[in-house]
Amino acid sequence: MRGMNSATVDLIYLDPPFNSNANYAAPIGSKAAGAAFKDTWTLSDLDTEWVNLIESKHPVLYRVITAAMTDSDKSYLVYMATRLLEMKRLLKPTGSIYLHCDPTMSHYLKLVMDAVFGKNMYRNEIVWERLKGAGKRTQHAPISYGPATDSILFYASKNAVFNIGDDLVPLSDEYRKSFKYRDSKGVYARRSPFNAPGQGARPNQCYKYKGFYPPHPSGWNVTLPTLIRMDEDGELDFANDRVYRKQRLPSGKHANSLWTDINAAPKSERV
Repeated sequence: MRGMNSATVDLIYLDPPFNSNANYAAPIGSKAAGAAFKDTWTLSDLDTEWVNLIESKHPVLYRVITAAMTDSDKSYLVYMATRLLEMKRLLKPTGSIYLHCDPTMSHYLKLVMDAVFGKNMYRNEIVWERLKGAGKRTQHAPISYGPATDSILFYASKNAVFNIGDDLVPLSDEYRKSFKYRDSKGVYARRSPFNAPGQGARPNQCYKYKGFYPPHPSGWNVTLPTLIRMDEDGELDFANDRVYRKQRLPSGKHANSLWTDINAAPKSERV
């Protein structure tokens, strides 16, 4: 990275070591067979000049690193910080960066990313369900839920290019089944309550509409002008002596920060 020009990279994705305190070797038969790396960290592994540089030139980042609980954690964070500083230099003002990690260090890495790129550049922590089902527990952590997710920290400036746009993700069969009836236009829909329980009495939202009173003392969850507009737009459903919000089955959903439809690559295909 040191040999690359500044502000020349549009998109960075990194999948670094996770500080898992384990040693790894690529499986026989994979494209990376024979490769291995040590994912354990000590301060003796580091060039002390990097530590001194961070302390003198990046005091906020240095405070984040020194707040880590163990020397191993601090060593790992210095390793990551020196590389993230270079990535910040390389990233265009319109660029984005995605850092893949797991819960072992994700909380520390988010603080490091805040210190390097700026808290205002944080966009999402994407949760990736990499293992389906309950997740596998180990003998070293018998009193825990099986780990099944990783995190991807997404940082970008307000000027970043973001091409998700209006692309829709297909709906699951389970979600489709929750839309059980057809409305007057023949579109599958479902009804949702229109009251606002637990929010306290709000006089401007306690009113009668077409002979219907709100089913809860706190009132409707919209004002009268909004309810009239929704009625005119065909968004209301009158059934069972109540008023419901009509939700029509959409053609898809927008991508969000929970990724459950991307399977982990089989070990034989990992590089």
